[in-house]
Amino acid sequence: MKRFLFLLIYNLLLPVFLVISIPGYLIKMKKRGGFGTGLLERFGIYKRPASEEPKGGLYVHAVSVGEVFIALKFIREWSKTHDEPVILSTSTATGHQVARDAALPNVRPLYSPLDVPGLSGRCLKRFAPRAVVLIEAELWPNFAEACHRRHIPMIMLNARLSPRSEGRYAKVKGITRLLFERLSALGAQNETDKARFARIGVRPEIITAPGSIKFDVMGDAPQNLRDDFRSILNSMRRDKPVVLAASTHAGEEALIATAIRRAGAFPLIVPRHAERRAQVVADLQQAGFTPILRTAGELPADIPENACYIADTTGELRDWTALADAVVIGKSFLAKGGQNPVEAIAARKPVITGPDMTNFADLVALLQQEEAIVCCPGEELAAAIHQALDGSVATTNRTERAYNALSVHSGATRRSVALVEEFYQS
Repeated sequence: MKRFLFLLIYNLLLPVFLVISIPGYLIKMKKRGGFGTGLLERFGIYKRPASEEPKGGLYVHAVSVGEVFIALKFIREWSKTHDEPVILSTSTATGHQVARDAALPNVRPLYSPLDVPGLSGRCLKRFAPRAVVLIEAELWPNFAEACHRRHIPMIMLNARLSPRSEGRYAKVKGITRLLFERLSALGAQNETDKARFARIGVRPEIITAPGSIKFDVMGDAPQNLRDDFRSILNSMRRDKPVVLAASTHAGEEALIATAIRRAGAFPLIVPRHAERRAQVVADLQQAGFTPILRTAGELPADIPENACYIADTTGELRDWTALADAVVIGKSFLAKGGQNPVEAIAARKPVITGPDMTNFADLVALLQQEEAIVCCPGEELAAAIHQALDGSVATTNRTERAYNALSVHSGATRRSVALVEEFYQS
């Protein structure tokens, strides 16, 4: 009865939410190039006949770019021992593009269906997966119910729960328990997350802690030192070291670029949302820079002294990281929560963050304990960058300590594969 009432109330409120949110969602999708990429799949409309779709494999759901990269890493490991097709569903145009660009064999990129009664069941009937994998805490009631009715096991991987989210879930613990009880297993990133999920009502017997797939740096592919990217930077840097401002948010581009210039380095900026490019350019121009966009094509013949480069693209952060001399993490100075520093750590780059890294509090606490990361306010950023570029033994050792601190997650991808295999139906 409780579940019936929960789903009834949810499905009564859902149309109101969709009416309010879908116009903004469609506008965002248009800005990000989602139209013409199969977006109607979100509404249960597919271009190809159902008879031509891959069936009987694994269904992996990831929301956006960050989760898709985690999903791709998992799928590569999964495919070493499994030949069945994989469906990789996403919710955003940028995530869908990354999935398509990866072009993994036997993987069908898909837009996930809206969580409307009937659409989830139609999707599951179309692809008939043996198991469903959810990357991080992305769980929708109607989709979960559709899996349950079809006896399809559902496993959540790389799950994490911040203290703030734990507090919110705890306030509605009865609802949380109803939502998560449809899971067959939950693989948390660490023991702390495991305990948090148990406290909000997830059955302790289904929770394990295989580690973070994202933090499994030992299993990452080598960094891609792209010659075209190197050539671009060499044409602009004037023999200065390159400092990457990674996944920046509004206002941070000018702040970080100014600090990079004061430290005597060249600013390379990868905004979190590429569609913000016009505002990013305006902010940097006001700060005295001549911004050059990657999407503008060829570099100008004469590169001014005050130039900075904006990689306003999607899915290339790892490649730019590989060529940087140091990395400053965005969303940690003028926004809240911070972005993930793991790619920079995996590339063995000195990492600097702002004061707010609450989205990665456990990771940052681990790194700070090992004296492996620098966190500073904006007014101290130039000095921190200068120190990160000094080439000293202390800086090198700090970078290595950061890399080694993540060794606890070594093998997390393989352990996550093993967890899914326990439920994968033959």
